Amino acid sequence: MSRFNVWWAACLILLGGLGCNARSQDLAEFDWDADTDEEADEQEGDADSEDGEDGDGESKEEDGESEDEASDGTHHGFVAISDPLSYYEHAKPIIDAKCASCHTEDGIGPMPLTSYDEVEPYVKLVEASVASGRMPPWTAEGPLDNFLGDRRLSFDQRRTLLSWLSQGAPEGDPEDEPEEKIDTTPRRLEDVDLRLELPIDYEPKVEPDDYHCFPIEWPEDETKYVTALDIVPGNRRIVHHAIIYYVRPGSADAVRERDAEEEGPGFECFGSNFGAPSVWLQSYEPGGYAQEVPGDLGFEIEPGSIMMLQLHYNTLTGSGTDRSAMEFKLEDKVDRVGRVSLIMQPAWIAGFMPIPANEPDVVHNYLALPRGADSPPREIFWADLHMHSLGTRGMIGIVRAERPGIVEPLLVIPEWDFAWQETYILREPVILNPLDRLYVECHFDNTADNQVMVDGERLPPRDVNWGDGTTDEMCLGNVLTAPIELGD
Repeated sequence: MSRFNVWWAACLILLGGLGCNARSQDLAEFDWDADTDEEADEQEGDADSEDGEDGDGESKEEDGESEDEASDGTHHGFVAISDPLSYYEHAKPIIDAKCASCHTEDGIGPMPLTSYDEVEPYVKLVEASVASGRMPPWTAEGPLDNFLGDRRLSFDQRRTLLSWLSQGAPEGDPEDEPEEKIDTTPRRLEDVDLRLELPIDYEPKVEPDDYHCFPIEWPEDETKYVTALDIVPGNRRIVHHAIIYYVRPGSADAVRERDAEEEGPGFECFGSNFGAPSVWLQSYEPGGYAQEVPGDLGFEIEPGSIMMLQLHYNTLTGSGTDRSAMEFKLEDKVDRVGRVSLIMQPAWIAGFMPIPANEPDVVHNYLALPRGADSPPREIFWADLHMHSLGTRGMIGIVRAERPGIVEPLLVIPEWDFAWQETYILREPVILNPLDRLYVECHFDNTADNQVMVDGERLPPRDVNWGDGTTDEMCLGNVLTAPIELGD
């Protein structure tokens, strides 16, 4: 076993790993064909019943009319709004709320979309992106607004935008813009107790994607609790996403040794190749914002720890240097300490997660041991999933003690995209009872068409296993939990 895999095993122990048993043989497969987006399913189903069939139950496409240009006024699968629409009154509030945080001056989006003059040249691109669901980007499935920061358009928002575009995208009167303006400036922490900044102005060394980790010493002399935190990108044109990892004092020397192996501050990293166990605390994606630790929890940070800022730079949309920073709100004590627990099969890190070459759908899954009848119920506040570039879809779920053959979805990602991995914070916490079990499932495509590009060429398929490299793979879930408060 490599040094890195030993550290992973230690990490499971340090974090209170969730058990070592394989998944139950009688556990039902998760139904990937079922639509978990209940709201969208219901709304679009109503629209389909209105305009998808005529009185004889014959579809418009069968009569030779295209779905997005049917003669009866249907547009992209629903009845277009016939009332006159305008940019200022109808489209701008939606674009400001869902698009402008990325598509702004110096943002990661390839063009700003904060005014009519900026939007008008791209109306065809906006229409195609909204109609296909490619924009705004959001990978998790499920009911709308199940997670905080859900970037998806509601059915009404999508219908309004596409109807406005079908009318020729009229500008309208600026006086018609709603009085309550939407602030497109990313929300930052109001009270910052500690700011940790990159030690240099870093210029990406690898194009177009550079993954670099910066270990920064935690300066506090006493144990503190982080109750809110933020990643502040120094150059939003090139910072595609970032993650804060916490490395405890007992593992910090291994990270310092890893840092010393490469010239200059920081080191190249992909996935979580730090040389030591770590805890995911927060992620930043385009349009990201400061985040309070949910549930009024706090992360316990000890003296001598390291905060690791992993940055993914993408130079297709910009260039220059970056000096990003981490900001924290600190408390001396909190009522409840949040715990991030890993969901993974320990045997995987010892080479027991094979993904054979040329296989289109390799599945690895794991059902954790329950915590025990004497342990208190806990609340789950977030979930996130991690794979590398061969991943195609994945999910985290709960198997309830009273329903041992059923997976209750917690996070479902039907189309995995490594570039858009993020933390999904539940709008309402989910209860995890003492005998319930957490479940993770990952799918991988190891065929020729799904290989990593290196130096402009696609690599040939090869047998792959667990590892931290660009061409290795992982299947890792984590959840943030805390004991339910007495009296709840």
